[in-house]
Amino acid sequence: MSLVAVSLLAGTANMIAHESVHIIRTVVHSTAAAPPSAAASKARSLLTAAIADIKTNDALALTVESYRQASLSRDEVDPSTGRSDFIDARTALQLAAVSVRSAQRETEIKDFLDRGESLGRLAQQRRHSRAAYSSHVESIASRLQSSMGGEWTLFGRVIARQSLIKMHDVLDSIRQHAPSILFDETHGGNLASLIADESQFSELLASSQSTLTGSEGADWVRGVREDFDALVTLRVALTALNSRYDQAALQFAKNSRALLREIAAASDASRLVQDRWSNLAGAAHDLPAPTGSSITETTLERSDPNSARLMALVTAFVMLIIVVISFFTVRSIHVPVRWLVKASNELAMGPARVRVPRGGIRELDFVARSFNDMSLRLESARRAYKEQQESLEEQVLQRTQKLQELAQQDPLTSLPNRRHLAALLDSALDRARRGGRHVGIYFLDIDNFKNINDSLGHAFGDRVLISVAERLNELARGFGFVARLGGDEFTVVYENAESINSIHELGWMLARAFHKLVLVDERELSISVSVGASIFPEHESSAEGLLRAADSALFRAKELGRSQLALFTPELTTSAAARFAIEQGLRRALERSEFELHYQPEINPATSEIAIMETLLRWRLPDGRLASPAEFLSVAEQSGLMSDINTWVLRTAVLDAARWFHGGWAEVRVAINISPRQLLDHRFVERLLALLRELRLPPRCIELELTEMVLQTGPATIAALRELQGHGLGIALDDFGTGYSSLTSMENLPLTRIKLDRSLVARIDTSTRSAAIARAVIDLCADLGLEVTAEGIERPEQLAWFRDKHGILVQGFLLSEAVSFLEFASLKAILHNKIQDLLLSMPLPARAGKDAPLKVKIVSRR
Repeated sequence: MSLVAVSLLAGTANMIAHESVHIIRTVVHSTAAAPPSAAASKARSLLTAAIADIKTNDALALTVESYRQASLSRDEVDPSTGRSDFIDARTALQLAAVSVRSAQRETEIKDFLDRGESLGRLAQQRRHSRAAYSSHVESIASRLQSSMGGEWTLFGRVIARQSLIKMHDVLDSIRQHAPSILFDETHGGNLASLIADESQFSELLASSQSTLTGSEGADWVRGVREDFDALVTLRVALTALNSRYDQAALQFAKNSRALLREIAAASDASRLVQDRWSNLAGAAHDLPAPTGSSITETTLERSDPNSARLMALVTAFVMLIIVVISFFTVRSIHVPVRWLVKASNELAMGPARVRVPRGGIRELDFVARSFNDMSLRLESARRAYKEQQESLEEQVLQRTQKLQELAQQDPLTSLPNRRHLAALLDSALDRARRGGRHVGIYFLDIDNFKNINDSLGHAFGDRVLISVAERLNELARGFGFVARLGGDEFTVVYENAESINSIHELGWMLARAFHKLVLVDERELSISVSVGASIFPEHESSAEGLLRAADSALFRAKELGRSQLALFTPELTTSAAARFAIEQGLRRALERSEFELHYQPEINPATSEIAIMETLLRWRLPDGRLASPAEFLSVAEQSGLMSDINTWVLRTAVLDAARWFHGGWAEVRVAINISPRQLLDHRFVERLLALLRELRLPPRCIELELTEMVLQTGPATIAALRELQGHGLGIALDDFGTGYSSLTSMENLPLTRIKLDRSLVARIDTSTRSAAIARAVIDLCADLGLEVTAEGIERPEQLAWFRDKHGILVQGFLLSEAVSFLEFASLKAILHNKIQDLLLSMPLPARAGKDAPLKVKIVSRR
């Protein structure tokens, strides 16, 4: 194509040279200019006026449109920015109106300006009303949220909580439907829904007014009512404002369209004038002038024929050169391109490395060099990809093996897990069936392992589990295998046992294997295990049934104490079913609030007055019977429900104490049992003190009872007790005299009171040894400044033994059983006379010389 174009260009040049003429002379004559005609002058003036009118009308149309947009958008943007844009547009339109030559047009523009100002005032009123509406909504929401913040309150607040939640939900619905007011959507179902929500909120506020006044205060109720009334008033006003604004905006738009149509019509008329007179003005400009025009004379002559032939020869030579250059150019392009195409196809087929020969024009040689570099990089990338793929396949193989191991092994101890245990046990049972042998299955559980985790940490507890697994592996080597089911539970399988006696002997060997101290992190630790066992085929024939039977036997071993072995019996299945039923009942009891607190009074015999109310937990069963803690606490501990129950007991007891205190009994004291696990929670002290502050209950009204187990939980719990005692709470040591470290407890724990166990009080009137021990403890507590509580006063003779001891409190069935909070008022009315009658009916006991008056408290507890 380039060759053809060059050839045509050369031929054309040759023809022009052959047929061309030369300008050899030019003469110019000039004369004076003549003035234009009258018609031409009129045409030009009319044309100039028409063009000026068109520019004015176009500028006016743009200004009107700018003012319309600024007026309508002033309410939708930032007030300060929208106001500034509106003022600029209004000023521009006012200036444009001055240049309008039509009085009617000027009047229409002024009316258009006034309507824009009126629309702006409506927009400003609506914006202020919207802001006030939102402010009242947030004020109501803030009051409701602040009132719902507390978890526990007193009297009225507890009753009003449900109404507050309902009011908060209705207010959320008002917030959802409020955009129908704030964004002009007032003609749909949203407005009806909003009005319905307002009616519901008003009814809730009216129905709960007395309750809320008692719990939140009259100012709170008055403030919510005022905000809500303002909210309804603003909603009505906004509805009217939106309607007025819509009508004004519609009329404003109509005026702007009419004004723009008139301006467009005027522009069209001016353009007709322009078209009419522009031709006349042009014709007048092109008329020949009789004088003053310029005349040019030109003399032409043809070129020489010899010059034409010379031009033809030169052209032919040039075309030959062009043909040669084109041939080599095409060859230098076509060959390298063919090489590149071939190499690209080869590279696409998959060879690792492809080379393109160098050559051709510079650009294609650069492309070939780049292609070769790309081929090298692709070869390197493919090699790296292959290596990475091989590495990835190896990693996948390793991960698959690891996952298979994890699927069958416990990750902590590397023992078979529950899934692998089932397969191993099935194989062992098959071999036992064929060989007529027995198989023993043992469930092992570490006693009080939770105390190790709580006191020494879970990381240390994991290392204890590893040490236990290693010892069990050593014991099981040669007769079976060990598996870990989870937590601190292990399973040992005794394969091919010859007799039931051998299975029983191995069970005791497992239970006693941990009498030897376990070494963990260079620390010698004393632990014990409980073992439950089942036997194939005597107890069950399937792996699942044998494991279930061994689990039931383990519960029985736990009930027998530490380091015990229990073999499965059919009665254990019934017991396990009963425990399961109790566990499920406890879970429902927490959900349905079936627990109750009863209170047993501790009485001062000297005054016959109640000094302390001890908290006792009861479970109201579906049949109406009250279950005592002895029937369900052990199951609650094993199932992990004890923490939730303890939390409920503490909160409810403190709340009842606050109701007594604020109800007129200023001297009330309530004793609450707490567990060492509660003290291990670092938030326990803070939450208890916060609850007392919330209920405005003095700390002296609460006494915490604990057992000697708290000494095993470390110094952190003792520090927590010291902090509680420092705030004024009483600390009592329960069941004193039944453990082995009671005297150590009196020394290390921050106590205010000692509770003698009922075993010491049971024979205090019949056994001189029991009386001597009780007297010694009382004297010891007197020296240490501690109060004393004796439990189990159930006979008049026991009460008579303590009658002449000053400051002693007595408690027991003889005086009063535990009663509910509602029954306490009637009990308090008759209890004083009952105590007086008991004391008057008793003979005075022989007074010992050492029985000096002591400030001692003696309590009997059911």
